[in-house]
Amino acid sequence: MIGAGPAGCLAAIAAAKAGARVTLLERASFPREKVCGCCIAPRGVAVLGDAGLDHVLHGAPRLGSVRLSSGRSSVRIDRDSGVALSRGAFDARLSRAATESGVDVLHGTSVTVGIDGAVQANSDGAEWTMQPSVCVVADGLSGRSLDAHPGVRWRVAPSSRIGLGAILPPGSIDLCRGEVLMRVEPGGYVGAVELEDGRVDVAAAVDHDVLRHEGPAGVMARWLRDAVRDRHTIDTARWTGTPWLTRRRTTLAVPGILVAGDAAGYVEPFTGEGMSWALASGHAAGLMAARMVHEPSCWREWPAQWANLLGRDRWRCGLIANLLRSPRTVHAGLAIARRWPTLAARLARPIGQPHRTSTAGHGVAP
Repeated sequence: MIGAGPAGCLAAIAAAKAGARVTLLERASFPREKVCGCCIAPRGVAVLGDAGLDHVLHGAPRLGSVRLSSGRSSVRIDRDSGVALSRGAFDARLSRAATESGVDVLHGTSVTVGIDGAVQANSDGAEWTMQPSVCVVADGLSGRSLDAHPGVRWRVAPSSRIGLGAILPPGSIDLCRGEVLMRVEPGGYVGAVELEDGRVDVAAAVDHDVLRHEGPAGVMARWLRDAVRDRHTIDTARWTGTPWLTRRRTTLAVPGILVAGDAAGYVEPFTGEGMSWALASGHAAGLMAARMVHEPSCWREWPAQWANLLGRDRWRCGLIANLLRSPRTVHAGLAIARRWPTLAARLARPIGQPHRTSTAGHGVAP
């Protein structure tokens, strides 16, 4: 398994529990802090429950409302949005759970997967080669482990935006506990949520031209406006960018290799479902990997299974993100939500909810 983020950890744990011998390789050294993926929607919470990992969410505040704003218009929608948990805490807990499940976890290890499926690993100058029966690649948007595979390339959408985020000190943003603040502006949108320790996670999707002209602090201060309690925290924050967000792979599987999590593809994260998709696809990929040990040819089923697992939700999320690019559509939607709040809540309620079929049922363990 490559990548010890949520998808990689879930894949490793699922495969290990199904009887496979698993090694999990991660480029970063833990603990690490990331600004993306701090909201875990109800579907993600359910996936963790199916995997017996409810405990990793201990202390994570529940999210019960969304405050959606654009310009001077604003509306509050009550809905179950899952929980908020910093990636520093979440990733460390999942990595620890993987170790407790019998997974051999190696941090600080860079990896390249060869055409023949051989894994070249490097840690502190020490190099070695592994020849796994199955390799699940879950190394995220910026992962490079599959660069040697010409058939597993990224296709980036021409209109793709850049991700941007930072973690601010407690009290930096006017934000109620349990509330997700979303602001939509020409050129993108920004979200903010209070974490388990009181700090505020701020994450945005921004047009490249907007970011180039104003810089991260300038864009965030302008978009967040009167929600900013301390401008100094915006100006001095460590803003972190991502690669182009909306993208997909030319294929998600080749003999002996499955691609899962953000490494399999991504869309603009307005609906906050990205973490749930990573968890669901990672869990399913782990079960498929364990099955591939005895049925090597079943890798062919993975693209269809992945599409069945995530395709509909990703299409809906992409559609919403595209509609948000029209100011007229955004203002009309806010006006409707203010006038008919019950209707707005009903329309928003299905987003991020668990599917009727539990993700734990996907794949067949040996």
